[in-house]
Amino acid sequence: MCADGMLLVDADGLGASLQDEARRRLAAGPPPLSERERDYQRYILTDLLDDLRGCADPAERVYMVTHMLQRASELVLLVGGHWLGGGKWLSRRLAEADPETHRALSEAAAQAIAGDAKTFADAVAEVLDRCGGPLWDGYAIR
Repeated sequence: MCADGMLLVDADGLGASLQDEARRRLAAGPPPLSERERDYQRYILTDLLDDLRGCADPAERVYMVTHMLQRASELVLLVGGHWLGGGKWLSRRLAEADPETHRALSEAAAQAIAGDAKTFADAVAEVLDRCGGPLWDGYAIR
């Protein structure tokens, strides 16, 4: 909002200065994801993927898929150095940063919620592979 908004009043130039700073920060992207943070995200997503593969309850599957869709989208954005978003903005940010992954995850999530989770599990596994691979054995949260 600060970077893209329209200044209505700016008598001393402070507003323009702050807007320029906001634009620079937005363009620079977020700070890089640390290895520790990336590994934690991979671990959580690996655990969720394992749970999904063994899930037989349709109601639980809906919750798991929506949670995994958010986690996988965030991981792609974070590893790629892109800003996150919430709700519709997460979808928009991923669509802008990686349209193919956005399409694959979104379409497969709808199928998974309807009952066929294999394509979604494969799409999430692909995200994990691109971001360092599944992380399970030997990982400890410190």
